[in-house]
Amino acid sequence: MADGLNYIPLKPGPGLVEHIALQLEHQIVSGLLRSGDRVQETRVVGQLGVSRGSVRESFRVLERRRLIDVIPRRGAIVTSLSPSRVKDLTSALPILLTPVVTEVMPGWSEKHAKSLEQAMRESERKFGCINPASVLGAICRLHSNTVYGELIDDLIPTFDRIFSKLVRLNLSGVSVLDDILKTKLIPAIESGKVDESVHQVSELCRSLERKYLETLKRTG
Repeated sequence: MADGLNYIPLKPGPGLVEHIALQLEHQIVSGLLRSGDRVQETRVVGQLGVSRGSVRESFRVLERRRLIDVIPRRGAIVTSLSPSRVKDLTSALPILLTPVVTEVMPGWSEKHAKSLEQAMRESERKFGCINPASVLGAICRLHSNTVYGELIDDLIPTFDRIFSKLVRLNLSGVSVLDDILKTKLIPAIESGKVDESVHQVSELCRSLERKYLETLKRTG
């Protein structure tokens, strides 16, 4: 597929709905399907050789992940990436991450560090660089309250989508985010500085918003 994002092969059987959703998610994240495009149910059925019921279930998954809107009489439409939507999403991140970082940091261990490293490796395989949202997601999943992880998992596909635009069109923006992540946030976490880690999460989220909005202004 385009832009260095790895193709996800279809694997029929248990989890079929999730695999259909991943196929479509990949097309949206990589820009093959853009804001306002219609995702045609019959096309998906024909291309993947799956049932309409499975496709409709996958649409519900993608709607929950904020990648499509299912509109009566129009069908599934790729969700618009408006500046107000980006601001709403990025402003929610510090609210979600602050209690997570505060509560996870005191018990930080080598196991936690390896989880972050794995998230960064997976992001590099997918984008060729580290998407900060992948690290923030990994931190949320370390919390004993699994709801934090579930909440950010539904947000990350949209952040992946915008980050993909950033990789394609604004590499200087990627460098700025990478610097904050590697020279400020991760060192603060590794040194066990809770207040500094919370501060750097907020700084990173503000920078994410700025770079995302710059990219949207250039590309729509």
